[in-house]
Amino acid sequence: MKKHQLIKFHLYCGLFTIFYLVAFGLSSLVLNHNLNLERSTVTEEWSSVVRVEQGLSNNDLAESVKNQLGLMGWTPYWKYKRDSVWFQFEVSHPGRNYQIKLELLQGDVQVSELPKGFLAVLHGLHFFNGNVPNAPFFLKTWAVYQWLTLLTMLISMIFGLWLWLKYRYRSWEGIAFGGVFMLTIILMILI
Repeated sequence: MKKHQLIKFHLYCGLFTIFYLVAFGLSSLVLNHNLNLERSTVTEEWSSVVRVEQGLSNNDLAESVKNQLGLMGWTPYWKYKRDSVWFQFEVSHPGRNYQIKLELLQGDVQVSELPKGFLAVLHGLHFFNGNVPNAPFFLKTWAVYQWLTLLTMLISMIFGLWLWLKYRYRSWEGIAFGGVFMLTIILMILI
């Protein structure tokens, strides 16, 4: 391969990984500085009717209602509230929360949607593995993109170091760049 082709390859590797690096960097800032990005305003309310099987545990009932409504997400058990007439719970995924109130006798359901916002979704991509219950296929591909990005970054860093060493003739630059590269790899492994 010629030098300009090698540089283009290195550039395209960087372009492939840029979105992941920006998402990972911003979500790291949110984690380190304990920022609360989630919104708590209801944007939409709707109702439906579901079939209620008597005698189900809270978890099984929440999963049954979630599946009947066609919602994706997890049902955090610590948010269950149940009495003789009503069962309240939440369904949550990286982009939205649903507050669900189920009338146990008739099966009437009231749903309040709370979108989390763009920054909260971006933060949710931090080590997101795509395993959201009832998620469409395209969300499950994020884990593939994440691992391909990490592999591409590793190859690109090694390739970039090789390009630097091959086309730069000052040995101190290669040693300094190689030292920073190795220090970065060690820090990434330790952290």
